[in-house]
Amino acid sequence: MSSQQRTVIIFKSESESTDVYAETLLAHNFQPLFVPTLSFGFKNLEQLRAKLQTPDKYAGIIFTSPRCVEAVAEALQLAELPSGWKLLHNYAVGEVTHNLAMNTLQQLFTHGKQTGNARNLGDFIVDTFDGSRNLPLLLPCGNLATDTLLSKLAENGFCVDACEVYETKCNPQLAECMDRALKAENIEFLAFFSPSGVNCAYEYFKARNISPDQWKLVAIGPSTRRALESLGLKVLCTAERPTVEHLVKVLLNPQESRERLLRERLDVA
Repeated sequence: MSSQQRTVIIFKSESESTDVYAETLLAHNFQPLFVPTLSFGFKNLEQLRAKLQTPDKYAGIIFTSPRCVEAVAEALQLAELPSGWKLLHNYAVGEVTHNLAMNTLQQLFTHGKQTGNARNLGDFIVDTFDGSRNLPLLLPCGNLATDTLLSKLAENGFCVDACEVYETKCNPQLAECMDRALKAENIEFLAFFSPSGVNCAYEYFKARNISPDQWKLVAIGPSTRRALESLGLKVLCTAERPTVEHLVKVLLNPQESRERLLRERLDVA
């Protein structure tokens, strides 16, 4: 590895997008090291399967993460998603989730991929939804889901049928993966993709008596930034959306991210 490359430890599970992240970061002279922080287990799939068989009872479906799409595919047990869902108002946070729905659920198109987080998706749905609000939106979710999206939709007269379909836990191999990753040269950045990933990584650092503040901390999305700040950690910059392009942008120009955050906080004040 070139001594000029800057190492980025990325707290992110392996996925189809990992190769894209690695290729793009390497092209900008960053050396990525991926540490799978979380593990997942599905639950309530029979309940979800029953809901999926009745698209006529719903206004649409919302996917807030790739794991939600995977839960739907798992619940269907290789059967096809009923075609009625394609006629409804379907949404996804982020391009990875949107693409996964297209590839695994019979080309199910979702809106909102550009929103990047639950708060923005809620605003998008409220602003663009033109269907009946008498029918609920189906929301498969995990055990650590926040109320951000639910609250936004409820405040604006939407019904939401939230179905908890997976559990998020810390990866049992996290300590082993981190011990190995921290032996790398020129570690400059730690990039966190979710609040739950922040909490798991922090438990590792606390157990090893390591201060994460010796590196530059990067948050993917505002909820992840708030999770880091709630632990008393200083965040260098925040990527607006969970894409490698947005991550590279803030790694190359963290000052722009800090100035944007300052403007947002002044607007709120």
